[in-house]
Amino acid sequence: MVTGQAPRVRPLRRPDESMSLLNDLFAKPLDPGYEDAAARRRAAGERPTSERTWRSPALAVGLVALGLLLTMAVLQVRNTASVVSSERQGLIEQIHNEDARVSRLQGEVSALEGEIGELENDLLQNSAAGQQTREEVESLQATTGAIAVTGPGVVVTVDNAEEQSAEDGTDRVLDLDLRQVVNGLWAAGAEAVAINGQRITPLSAIRSAQDVIQINYRPMNAPYEVSAIGDPRSLARDFGDGSGGQWLRTIAASSGIRFDVSSDESLTLPAGNTPLAFATPWEGAP
Repeated sequence: MVTGQAPRVRPLRRPDESMSLLNDLFAKPLDPGYEDAAARRRAAGERPTSERTWRSPALAVGLVALGLLLTMAVLQVRNTASVVSSERQGLIEQIHNEDARVSRLQGEVSALEGEIGELENDLLQNSAAGQQTREEVESLQATTGAIAVTGPGVVVTVDNAEEQSAEDGTDRVLDLDLRQVVNGLWAAGAEAVAINGQRITPLSAIRSAQDVIQINYRPMNAPYEVSAIGDPRSLARDFGDGSGGQWLRTIAASSGIRFDVSSDESLTLPAGNTPLAFATPWEGAP
């Protein structure tokens, strides 16, 4: 016969049973000798040591000095912050001024290139051979982005997510996304491509610095309009079915990136401003 047995239960103990020494210290904070001495001082009418200490002139001077040091430290921190803010604002203004100067110089370069093109036309149009040469040169210039081009095409607009909350920045358009769009347009048959007015050439750079996308080393802001010249119908269809369109649909579904593809019967893409590098034969070559 099996009889039930109550489980063993640890007897209740006082919560402070293991702290008897601490209890004694709190209950009797002063040693008897110290307590007798304090009673004698009270009977003689002496002020407690703590009261005399707080009224000490040296302590008062020390507290005033500490307050002055703290005040000076706060003022120095504020002055440093104002100096940093002023320097930052000065750098921002300098960047804006340099950006405006670069834009002005680019306009002057485009005007000079137009004048050079007109002179070339005048020199080459006098003969059939010269005219053929001129057409070949124009075709090469259009392909390399050396001259402005006009024609029908498509515009792919890519923008950040409407609500941005991702800490890793995946809800914003990345430089990788724009490279995928540009490569997809080339693969779909685009003849010329530009992003926010910056012509894409074989030497163009699409990169990111400090979370700012740069096209040809010029900072850009969303939305990004990727314009491409080509047959509007086939270019839009082939881009949507190709790698570029697939990439945009994927990031739109996963990160909320917004995009739109529209046709345009008349696009004008400016000339590129990327400096050309010329290869020279090695002197030691056979």
